[in-house]
Amino acid sequence: MARGFPRKRSGWLVWLGTGSAVMIGGIIMMVSVLILALAGPFLVHRGQGSRSITNSEGIPAEFVQLITDAANDAGCAEVTPALLAAQLHQESGFNPQARSPVGAMGIAQFMPATWAGHGQGGDVWNPADAIPAAARYDCEVAASVASVPGDGQEKMLAAYNAGAGAVLAFAGIPPYTETRNYVRTILAQSLVYGDSLDPGMVIPTGTIAPVVAFVQSQVGKPYVWGAVGPDTWDCSSLVQAAYRTIGIELPRVTTDQLAAGPVVAGVDPQPGDLLFTPGSDGTADAPGHVGMYIGDGRVIAAKGARWGVVESDISDWTGIVAVTRPLAKALDKLP
Repeated sequence: MARGFPRKRSGWLVWLGTGSAVMIGGIIMMVSVLILALAGPFLVHRGQGSRSITNSEGIPAEFVQLITDAANDAGCAEVTPALLAAQLHQESGFNPQARSPVGAMGIAQFMPATWAGHGQGGDVWNPADAIPAAARYDCEVAASVASVPGDGQEKMLAAYNAGAGAVLAFAGIPPYTETRNYVRTILAQSLVYGDSLDPGMVIPTGTIAPVVAFVQSQVGKPYVWGAVGPDTWDCSSLVQAAYRTIGIELPRVTTDQLAAGPVVAGVDPQPGDLLFTPGSDGTADAPGHVGMYIGDGRVIAAKGARWGVVESDISDWTGIVAVTRPLAKALDKLP
């Protein structure tokens, strides 16, 4: 049976339908704008900003950008340009044609079976394929041992060297001399290369708030060199304790805190950034004093025995030699 044409709708029904659609669309748009306005401060893209190598001496120039891009694109916090460079240095000495006695191949020393599963059809002898594959594989290894307590980079490197099964079995770095030396050597070399954070990385205000609140609550307490709280502090123990409130463990002393980075170059400080100066017992290369920027041009630090923990204007902080953003290194791991 042939279908007839549908009956023509009355004009007022057409206008009613059109008006309703427009009104509903407007309501949806208004709700969307409202949601974005309210949630905006929390919708900081964690991929904003990227790391670069501070000291590329010893790294072949043709590999520096490739390593940097591969690490930043890898997708996990454990893999940074400096660490990836240090790992390639350890594996092959940056030799794309390296071949080990047991059959490991190329600049990243992939075993044939591993490359078959992770090389994505690329050429293991071509650094343009092998370096990004190494970074991606590192992230997969890091994820496989994420349930084990401990530093993410240490666990990743240990699993890369000894296998994820060994790290899981020992609930940490296995007691193998080769593995422990592998981890220690690469981490030490990564500090030599250093990671610098480019300006784009923004720390969500809510994430850093407990850190800032902690140092604010300590203003007025005495300074004692070597003290670790809770009633007295020195400059480095104060910021260490502040970051511990959100599960970030900083090194104990200023020189190691600076080395832990990542260093932020050429940008205005954000709340939670650490400011380093030579102080009375340090140098530009090995600063002896650290304080925390809390926003609005203010800094809190355990200044010294005469002052204790004080809040001051950033203009009082002359001779700043470095600024680091510790949370940026661990941001992807936080809820």
